[in-house]
Amino acid sequence: MEKVIIGFGSNKGNREKNIKRAIKLIEKRIYIEKISSFFETKPEEKARGGKFLNGVIEGKTNLKAEELLYFLKSIEKKMGRNFPHKRGDEREIDLDIIFYGNKVIKNNFLQIPHPKWKTRYFVLKPIFEISPHFVDPVEKKSIKEIYEERKNGNF
Repeated sequence: MEKVIIGFGSNKGNREKNIKRAIKLIEKRIYIEKISSFFETKPEEKARGGKFLNGVIEGKTNLKAEELLYFLKSIEKKMGRNFPHKRGDEREIDLDIIFYGNKVIKNNFLQIPHPKWKTRYFVLKPIFEISPHFVDPVEKKSIKEIYEERKNGNF
């Protein structure tokens, strides 16, 4: 089984209910070991709508990385997210693969680690909360080291 860290966020409808529903659906294919606190954040990167609730889960799965991506996108669709959608649209749920074990993957439709994870406090903070000793396969630094470097406003 491969260790995965998945980011989640919601800024449409009942955000907490959306996240809890998504987690229940995720549990069908991922053994969830840890769930971070939910962090309320202002929309970033020109996202429309109200404040987000964000966090991460850590778990294990037998799904290959591409299968995991399709599985997460199917949950987003099931919960009402339209595809294709405009960049920045409000979302009932947004699910991103942040890490897939210690793999580095880059192709036309998937990039792991997630390309923006280190610049998003709403991703880095919850990973630091539940998995500070996890090592980024690109920088070869622990989450704790990366968090300490960036927590003083370097986002």
